[in-house]
Parts: sequence; structure tokens; C-alpha cells
Amino acid sequence: MESTLHKHLKKQALYWLKDKMVDLCANEVKLFVRRKKVIADAVGINMKRKETRIIEVKATLSDFRRDDVLHSPYGYHAIADYAYLMTPVGLIPDDELPKGYGLLEVDEFDNVTVKKRAVRNPKPSLTLDTHIKRTGRAATNAVVYQELSKETKDDTAGAFSRGANIHLISATCPSCKKRNKYLIVTDQEEVTCSARGCKEPIPLKRARVHSITSYNDKFLKQLQSLMK
Repeated sequence: MESTLHKHLKKQALYWLKDKMVDLCANEVKLFVRRKKVIADAVGINMKRKETRIIEVKATLSDFRRDDVLHSPYGYHAIADYAYLMTPVGLIPDDELPKGYGLLEVDEFDNVTVKKRAVRNPKPSLTLDTHIKRTGRAATNAVVYQELSKETKDDTAGAFSRGANIHLISATCPSCKKRNKYLIVTDQEEVTCSARGCKEPIPLKRARVHSITSYNDKFLKQLQSLMK
């Protein structure tokens, strides 16, 4: 399971790449080299210079030492123009840094120091076009997932979802195209649009519906007891 520090450092990697004037950057970029799937923590692409920079984040020394990709023929330095490791200050001993990699250290105030510059790879094994396609796909997926997460966030954390018979959903009206939230019962077939001036029926089997939260009898009993 990914740690909070690791997630935080991946964001800092994106900020650093963007600050270096890259035109496209993304986290969790899936790259395939010799039929091997390699997931880069952060990738940045500069269109004018036609170069790719990869940052691999390491929050712990043990994570760094067990990463076989770093030294492999399909490692980050082999597939990009520049490759870096980003870590908390003082994590990796100087003599353990893989050949060719740069080292970026992040302090407690998120200041990034280039502890060692990356050596340019003259012949990356993946083309710039491949990097652009994969990074663009990762960036697009991140935006879509973020928006979908906002629409479907369950504020109850699933506490009342087991055996639920009432559901809170969001649905888009095919007539006015406005998206609103609706309470429905299990197997309900349609709702009436709640947008002002519309009131058209929304067929739930055909509409784009996202389930947000569910409520079971336990929730209803708690609600009734509060209302007494």
C-alpha cells in the first residue's frame, strides 16, 4: 500500500518537472519495454528539446534497495533522456546511486535540491512519440478519475451499504443535460429531473448514473431515533 509520503513526493516530482518547463507531465505513467510493464512515478516531456525526464520516487531505503528496475536493461535511465530518483534528504548513500541517475532531495518544507545531476542517455530505448502517448494517456486518466471521484465520493465510507435498499445517485438529465443527485430505492426505474424548469423523467437504465452512497435499515433506524 502506497504511503502518504510516497504520494506527497510524487506530487513534488510533478511540480519540479513543470518548473523545469516541460510541456506535458503525469504521474503513474505505464510504459512497456520488451514486453515488460514499467510504471514511472512521474514523467515530463519537453517538446522543444524533444526530451523525456523520468522521476522515480523512493520514500524508504528498503524500497530503493529492492527495486530491480533501476539496474535493469529496461530501467528508467535506459528508456528516457534523463532519469532521477527523488527522496527525502539523506536517504540514499552516495555510493549506492545507480549509474546515470540524478538525485533530487526534498526537505521538510518541500524544497527540492539537485544533489546530483542526471547523465543524458544518448539513445533512449523508447521513442519520444511513445513517451508522449503514454504520458498523455496517464494525464487524461488522472483528470477523468479526479472528476469521477468528486461525483461518486461516498461520505459515509460504506458504513451503511451492506443490505442497502435506498441509494443516493447522481444522474444526467437527457433533456436539460444537468447533473443532480437523487435518492432512489433499489430497482427504481426512473426519477424526475430536479433542475429548475425541466422536470423531465430520467430513465435510470439508460442514463449515465453514478452510485454515491447507499443506506440500509440500520441507517434508517438511527435516523428515526434522532427524529423522535
